[in-house]
Amino acid sequence: MRAPTFAFFKACALLLCLFAPSAWMIATIPPLWRDADAYVQLTEDPLIATFWSHAPAYCYAAKVPVFAGEQFERWRGNAPARLETQTSQPSLTDSGIWLLIIAQHLALCGAAFYFIAAVSKFFSVRLALALLWASNALFYIYAHCVGSETLGLILLVLLAGKALRLVSARREARWTDWYVFALLLCFCLLSRHLNLGLFGLLPAAFLFSWILNRIPLGSKNRRKLWLRRLRAKDLRHAVMAIAIGLACVAVTNLATQSLARRSRAHPHSRIGFAFLWRLSFLDQLSPESRTALLQKVSARTRSAGARQLIALREQMLKEGADLANTGPFLQRAIPLFGGELHWEELDLALNQMAFAFLLPPTPEHWHAAQAEFARALKMPSTETSHYLFATTAYYFQHKDEMSACANLSTFRSFNADEILKLPSQHLYLRLWQGLSYNSAFVIWLISLATFIVVARRKALHLGAISAFGLTLTAFGLLIFAASCVLHEYEPRFALTMWQLTLLSLYLFLGRTADLLLKPGFTWRPTGPKQSAGQRLPRNRSGLPKLD
Repeated sequence: MRAPTFAFFKACALLLCLFAPSAWMIATIPPLWRDADAYVQLTEDPLIATFWSHAPAYCYAAKVPVFAGEQFERWRGNAPARLETQTSQPSLTDSGIWLLIIAQHLALCGAAFYFIAAVSKFFSVRLALALLWASNALFYIYAHCVGSETLGLILLVLLAGKALRLVSARREARWTDWYVFALLLCFCLLSRHLNLGLFGLLPAAFLFSWILNRIPLGSKNRRKLWLRRLRAKDLRHAVMAIAIGLACVAVTNLATQSLARRSRAHPHSRIGFAFLWRLSFLDQLSPESRTALLQKVSARTRSAGARQLIALREQMLKEGADLANTGPFLQRAIPLFGGELHWEELDLALNQMAFAFLLPPTPEHWHAAQAEFARALKMPSTETSHYLFATTAYYFQHKDEMSACANLSTFRSFNADEILKLPSQHLYLRLWQGLSYNSAFVIWLISLATFIVVARRKALHLGAISAFGLTLTAFGLLIFAASCVLHEYEPRFALTMWQLTLLSLYLFLGRTADLLLKPGFTWRPTGPKQSAGQRLPRNRSGLPKLD
């Protein structure tokens, strides 16, 4: 009984370490909000929110604690008034919002524990990783915020942990492991649209591992046989991962369309609406360059509606209209397509206008995306997290848009200035302020190089771990680069880039520490011939046992 009890206390110590920042934040910081998007996700019918291009997972999941909080308030006799236009939706109460925030913190703690347990087998290494994890407020601030980015963050940690177990497994993974991975991937795709690129994460890791495993460490016949079997396993798993990824994309797309159809409206893409914010780069061009570019883009499309929108955009720019907000542009665009009842025609024209800019992107468009990408790499993770305090303060200038929030403690007990000053008042929220992404990337490169050197000295061929860590960072950068092409830069878009890079960094640090602490011999295929009395441990097939 002593060993299980000791393991239980170790697990409790890790969980306590991981939850400590959450406990402090719950006691100190009011719930944060991701501006009007979070308000729509909590107050609108999920079917309507899905039709208007909000990811459906959070719209449904967040309603459970909000509903429970409303029932608790009714039990106490503080029955909140329901919304006049959405009587079927639970009302916003302090109890409901706090239940949601606490649930998000608990979920983040559990996901972090699962990932760290997958990274290392040693308690000392796990504890060090937990302390490093807890020192960065990025994930905890998002867990303290109402909005779909929070659910996407938590699910991505779980997905990375499960993918790591699949990639590093010595034996064939069970079908249940693949099913769990597929389920997590589906929820990731349903939680945030930017997560669409994650369907290629695991296939890329297996393919990259297959490439790395073609680099032998020695010329022993048994070694070559072992590598051939490993490469065959990587290719087989890559094919399975590709099939699972494509199936998850198809299933989530069908599920989203099915939900949108239940709103009695025709589901359709709204990428053109999101692309309107990307057109801010036109403001930086000279009038002559802008006119030439818009004429070039207009000539690319055969859609009369898209050409009308491009002409309207040029006209409003000439008038000096403020297009930072899409509202004025859409108000003048709606009559061109028959009025407010013809949103589908307008969205179709917006999509065609976006494709005219995107296929292929113009040099001016590329330059703007590259400039924003480079600028984001120079920013610390605190820029991404402190952004949520600004989105929370958004309410005080748009009270009519978020009327149901008026009685919540965040907006009843604080004003905009007090909320914006919170990061400067607490040192914990600024601990990583001096570390830009470029600096973090350099640290990541050093950790990767150290891991490779230690693995080579141990004569271990850890292509799978190297491949997975490299793939995590590469996909984070690719997803953020795609957001820069499709949308004007917002700090929240850098969340996935930071998250995947940090997960990869923790992976390399943890596995390097494991190699250094792991007892045993060192086998060097290129060293002197093995003596008769020196035997290598064997696996069931009789081949050398390698990590």
